[in-house]
Amino acid sequence: MSQPIEPSVVQKKGNINKCPNCGAPLGAFVSICESCGHEITDIEANRTITALVERFDAIEREADEKQLSGRRREQTIVEKRARIIRDFPIPNSRDDLQQLLYFIQPKLVESVKPDLNVEDWRAKYTEVLNRAKNAYKNDASALAEFDRIDKSLDISLSDNLAIKAKRNPVFVALLAGIVVLAVVWFVFAQMERSKLQQCEGEYTRGAQAEQSRLEKIYAVADHDFKSKKFTEALAASATLRWEYEATTCKMEENQKAKALWDDKRNQMASLIQKGADTAATEKEAETNRLAAEKEAEANRVLAEKQAETAKVAEVARIEAEKQRAQAAEAKRVATEKKW
Repeated sequence: MSQPIEPSVVQKKGNINKCPNCGAPLGAFVSICESCGHEITDIEANRTITALVERFDAIEREADEKQLSGRRREQTIVEKRARIIRDFPIPNSRDDLQQLLYFIQPKLVESVKPDLNVEDWRAKYTEVLNRAKNAYKNDASALAEFDRIDKSLDISLSDNLAIKAKRNPVFVALLAGIVVLAVVWFVFAQMERSKLQQCEGEYTRGAQAEQSRLEKIYAVADHDFKSKKFTEALAASATLRWEYEATTCKMEENQKAKALWDDKRNQMASLIQKGADTAATEKEAETNRLAAEKEAEANRVLAEKQAETAKVAEVARIEAEKQRAQAAEAKRVATEKKW
């Protein structure tokens, strides 16, 4: 009689965590059974953590055997622990990865007394977290738990300052002093800024009024110059002086304004003087021309009079000559008659 063939059973390796109260399967990273609400407290450390702790204990025993103390003991232990943390292999088991994350995470949290190997733990934490995310890539609840653990390491600036203050009270006093100084400096800076703005406003109004006054004088001097009233123009140009004085601000700008109007005054005076000299030269030339013409006219009149006098004298001479000739002729005729 043939025996019935039992269907083959496919056996899968691995651990299935169950609730000790109701026997329901437990998911990854749970501390309370979802079926009955039982709190899961009896969780033993995995083999990787146990091996790490044993090696750390061995390092401390070795330091005690060598009778190391103080700073030297601490430095030796920290250096050896750093090599162990960075070099120990990361497990592949999901349960081991889970327990290892829980073991490392508290060592990275900012606290009053931080772990001396915090940077070494941080590097190892990143490796374990990446491998755990890959192992649980299809488990949304596990990935969400990883994110929660990762975010728990982020603290605010105020929390970070509070922790540093507890670590070092001197830091609190120094920070408070810096804050007080910053507040005092800010208040002082605001007051100085307000004073500066007020001073600059007053300077702007005063400088504009002075600028307007000098522009009017410049216009008068220019008008007199163009009208060839050189004396009046020189008198007006001599008053082109920047007389507004800055008090506590805009000193350099005020000096530039003075220098600018000094240049304008000198340029205007030079231009007026050249115009006056040119006008004087032209006037002298005109006077000389008129004198020359007058002299020429007098000479012409004199010449005409002299010519007329000469003409009259010549006519008289000719007439006298004519009379003498007639007298001589008459005498000759009379003589002839006598003979």
